[in-house]
Amino acid sequence: MVHQSEFLEIRVNPKEKILLSNWTGWLNTEKGHTGCLKILDYVNEYKITKILNDNSKVTGHSGDTKWMNEVWIPKLREAGVKYFAWIYSYEFFTQLEIDNTVDRSTGISMRTFFLPEDARQWLQVF
Repeated sequence: MVHQSEFLEIRVNPKEKILLSNWTGWLNTEKGHTGCLKILDYVNEYKITKILNDNSKVTGHSGDTKWMNEVWIPKLREAGVKYFAWIYSYEFFTQLEIDNTVDRSTGISMRTFFLPEDARQWLQVF
């Protein structure tokens, strides 16, 4: 593990160039931006090409998906991320927000999943 906070755990496998992010609790705009920028730091530091972004323990979301689309995801692409697996929160409105606002035409192969094992298999992690 390379990072642990009250709402985000980040693990990196530098050899495989994979970053695993595990979000928990209620996310607001400040937490979302802070966590996303922390992920970007590690993506740049370790030359990450694959991200497994696990939101299955998120209980609610009041984030800034516009910022994610316009700032964060393009910066991930510029840094070299090619594959992004997004494990949904079990909270229905969070799922709906992601489905309706995340732009998947970013140049990153992005897929959403309900089960962590499906996301891992898609990325061929572990």
